[in-house]
Amino acid sequence: MTKKPVLQIFGLGGTIAMAPTETAGDGVLPSLSADDLIKAAPELSDIAQIHASTLSQKGSANLRFMEIAELCRRSAEQNCDGIVVTQGTDTMEETSFLASLLYRGKRPLVFTGAMRSPTQPGADGRANLMAASLTALSSEAPHVSVVMNDEIHHPYYVMKAHTSNVAAFQSPVRGPIGQIAENTVYMHPVKPSPVFDVPVKFAPIALLSAVLDDDGNLFDTILSAGYAGLVVEGFGAGHVSEPIAEKLANIAKQIPVILSSRVRAGSVFERTYGYRGAEIDLLNKGLVPAGRLSGRKARILLSLILGLGLPDWRQEFVRVVKQV
Repeated sequence: MTKKPVLQIFGLGGTIAMAPTETAGDGVLPSLSADDLIKAAPELSDIAQIHASTLSQKGSANLRFMEIAELCRRSAEQNCDGIVVTQGTDTMEETSFLASLLYRGKRPLVFTGAMRSPTQPGADGRANLMAASLTALSSEAPHVSVVMNDEIHHPYYVMKAHTSNVAAFQSPVRGPIGQIAENTVYMHPVKPSPVFDVPVKFAPIALLSAVLDDDGNLFDTILSAGYAGLVVEGFGAGHVSEPIAEKLANIAKQIPVILSSRVRAGSVFERTYGYRGAEIDLLNKGLVPAGRLSGRKARILLSLILGLGLPDWRQEFVRVVKQV
């Protein structure tokens, strides 16, 4: 008899673990344990020996950077063939990205969840858990990935693009890096990602978006509020209004400022538009382009780099951006 591989499942809560409770009224709460999820998916025992641990039971909006760092540490210590993390989908694009920067384990680490709770018609958690498990046990699986709706996504590119659709997770920049069909994993090759140490404390980074006809008063609060850095989501390929451009120039003299785009896909430009507030002007004022990295992920990367106190934050930031 062939020995089954060992799969470790860590539960963090989220919609996949939601169920009605007396305190929830007409709603649902993340009350199911990782063991409960396994019992509801008996087919998992056909492909692996399952170990399940519940690390938290919460909506993913309440997850913190250090919780993900601890998840990565515990995952790296596991004696297993693959690891699946179940959590809420609201912040999965961010938690998976942070994990891709911190996880030092040798086995694949796969994030998954559900868009519909187990009590809803067409609940997708069970199928997502199976697809994620198959990916985690695949010899072709990347270091860290997100698996939803039978698609495998790279944490650098994935985003939640719909509030409720089961196909909510997309990678507009480059598309999925793999698929699951008939219990088989099909992967495209991906480059290895840089991995960092865990800082004693993550640096506080603000994230602001450019919007039409804004007076920019929020930008005036950044320095006094004690932020160590700022990420601004500009219009289009990286543009802001002229008044805000001047505010950003002043901020960039004192703390790092990253220029990203509020658009879902595409790269921040560096040498096309030359008017005041466009990317050439902003980069000349000291801002650093985020490339194809979203503002939310640029914030996480900058928080990690500044928290580590690396001697050249700009070089480290650009090194990761060039991987995207």
